[in-house]
Amino acid sequence: MNMASALTELERFAGEPLPILAVELAMVLILFVIARYTHGWWSGVDTHEELSERDNIAFGISLAGGITGLCLVLSGMFHLPGPESLLWRAIWIGGMGLATLALMRLGRWWYDKLALHQVDKHGLILEGNIAMALVDAAVAVATAMVLLANLRWLGEISLAALFLLCLDYFIALTLLVITTRVLEHRFRRLNQGGSLQRALAQDHRAVALRHSAYLLACGHVIATAGALNPYDPATPMLNVSGWLAWSAIGLAILLALSSALRYLVLAQIKVSREVELQNNSGIAILDGALVYASALVLANLIQS
Repeated sequence: MNMASALTELERFAGEPLPILAVELAMVLILFVIARYTHGWWSGVDTHEELSERDNIAFGISLAGGITGLCLVLSGMFHLPGPESLLWRAIWIGGMGLATLALMRLGRWWYDKLALHQVDKHGLILEGNIAMALVDAAVAVATAMVLLANLRWLGEISLAALFLLCLDYFIALTLLVITTRVLEHRFRRLNQGGSLQRALAQDHRAVALRHSAYLLACGHVIATAGALNPYDPATPMLNVSGWLAWSAIGLAILLALSSALRYLVLAQIKVSREVELQNNSGIAILDGALVYASALVLANLIQS
């Protein structure tokens, strides 16, 4: 096979001309670099110093969550109709990527103010608190799941679609905050008034692993709302109402299903004591896996 044939085959496999593919890949690389430096700018630190001089693992985990979330959303953008001109394609990808970074940053801030209001998340991460970094990364990935699902659900980019995307996004964030409040109440009830936020601030990694799994599972369930609520540009409020209704119902089913799984799979094991009092990360990961497994089962039942 000569070079021309190889390029033709590559274009056929990629589904679009090579120049456009090259522009998209270049913009993705640029956006990843921007994601790194804006993360440092937002935190008020030099990313090079934090990552390579201070060897701040927590900062690296937090940054990795943001980049993973950005990658998830970008994967949905490539399937949307966009300009065919190379220049406008680059501007379109760059603009959408920057908007994604801004939304994800706003989402993290929103969650911090409402769900982690008793602690200084940024300060703790800069001090090397891995538990808080795990939760921060999970919030970024969970909200990115919702953004990706919204892009696929809408199938277009218009002013009306962008309005719905932002509205659904903040509905999802609010539901994550409410779920966190439910988990905080359970934590307090099972630990004689103990505080989930204080445990995270004290770098309780087993608690953080389990809580991160809950956040990812919730994001996965909320992202399935579009499967039961087909997008209709003529009825925007009905779309939002359907998204909110299924998300709330889905999260309630998730918590019930995961509790049943925990009761059956982890029978004769006091999960709360093992995770919260004995810092048993193995049980925490297993409990988190059961929660995420519940989300996968529920999502596939809905989408089948």
